[in-house]
Amino acid sequence: MTQIKKVILSGVYWSTVNQVFTQVVGLGVTAVLARLLTPADFGLVAMVTLATGFLKILKDFGIGAALVQKKHVSHEEYSTVFWLNMALGALFTAVTFAVAGPVSEFYHEPLIKPITQVFSFSFLVNAVGVVWSNLLIKQVDFKQIFYRNLVSVVLSGGMGIAAALYGWGFWALILQQYALIVINTYLNYTRSGWWPSFCFKREFLSDLFKFSLPLLGDKSLNYWMRNVDNLLVGRFLGKNDLGYYTKAYSLMLLPVKQLSGTITKVLFPSFSLIQDDVDKIASIYLKISRAIAFVSFPVMINLSIFAEPLILMVYGDNWRPVIPLFQVLSLLGMFQAIGTLSGNVYLARGKTLLMFKVGVFSRLLMIVGIVVGLYSGGIMPMIYGYCITSLLAFLPELYFLGIIINTSLFALIRNFMPYFFISLITGIAVYYAFAAVELGIIAEMTIGSIVFGILYILLCWVFNLSALKELLALVKSYRKTR
Repeated sequence: MTQIKKVILSGVYWSTVNQVFTQVVGLGVTAVLARLLTPADFGLVAMVTLATGFLKILKDFGIGAALVQKKHVSHEEYSTVFWLNMALGALFTAVTFAVAGPVSEFYHEPLIKPITQVFSFSFLVNAVGVVWSNLLIKQVDFKQIFYRNLVSVVLSGGMGIAAALYGWGFWALILQQYALIVINTYLNYTRSGWWPSFCFKREFLSDLFKFSLPLLGDKSLNYWMRNVDNLLVGRFLGKNDLGYYTKAYSLMLLPVKQLSGTITKVLFPSFSLIQDDVDKIASIYLKISRAIAFVSFPVMINLSIFAEPLILMVYGDNWRPVIPLFQVLSLLGMFQAIGTLSGNVYLARGKTLLMFKVGVFSRLLMIVGIVVGLYSGGIMPMIYGYCITSLLAFLPELYFLGIIINTSLFALIRNFMPYFFISLITGIAVYYAFAAVELGIIAEMTIGSIVFGILYILLCWVFNLSALKELLALVKSYRKTR
């Protein structure tokens, strides 16, 4: 087994464990908080994090990713980046604190001002740990990252729940986020064992900026595109609808992060090790995207079918308006799981400028869909517009990815489409089979999901699709390396 394969398999295993445990714990914490707090509480915090989230994108000007991509990084370079992060953190804290008033006026919510001012200091706190986090990522040390993330999520979640029980309201969510940052930063520091020197050399930043600035542009554009919906819903429909929408979207992203997010964390540092071997990158990408399609397509269609029992189990009866939003977004999540992989290929190959250009076209197209949909009649038309334009934007993203790895657009689509059609056929059969059956919400989702899984795997076996065999081979290969 090649060294890069061992690195990827080990990284995928521990990244999967990390995603599963931390997301399950996080979902449990959210489920408890959803019963202790109101949709308006979540909507208020969503308004603040929307306003401050852009500055998080700017927090290190994309240099953190550049450190991971660069093969050899000196102690002086790490120290320079550390102090740059601290300066940026202090700057963004001051800016956020100063604009708290205008943000509050934009949303017509007086409570936004004190929340934004308190939350502003998270930039300075978060800046401390950027280099320590990237050190662990560069080492592909996802085993240690898992332990630290799990501890951070458990402790911060417990603090948030305790605060909610004591009647803190939306402040419980702010406390939870601060606790998560502080605990995770401290644990990353204890593991990395690195401490900065008092040096700042601007010449070190020039090469890093060549990689990071186009990446920063793409992330900035992507951030505002991804949040135009939140911005408009919060501004024109209010905190309650924003609370419903953010919960639907975050729940949809949960399996997407579990499936593709797990692997993307490993692919970038792993691909960076073989960035000059295009054929090997193409081969690995096709196998992994096929595996993600094999899992994500049936999972997302199944969640869309059983959205009602899922929402009622997780959030409770007060969150029923989330159900139709989640049903439609889950279908989009299938292709988002595939689409998130492409960025790692762009990054590893150093094609951040091309990624930015493709992103400009794709994001503008999606923004048009969001705006037209929202002004056509509210949240649901907006979601339809967002989903349709997202699928249209998916094609040029795949096309230019194919150019980078010398693979045709047709080959990329053919790689995962069989799993879409089989998932769709399975979903239609299960939907009509259970439409006439009266069961409790837990029994309905449990039995329905089991039937869906058995039928889906059986059809994959009948049509002799390769992803299942490849996944089993990967598991066997990993066991041999342990």
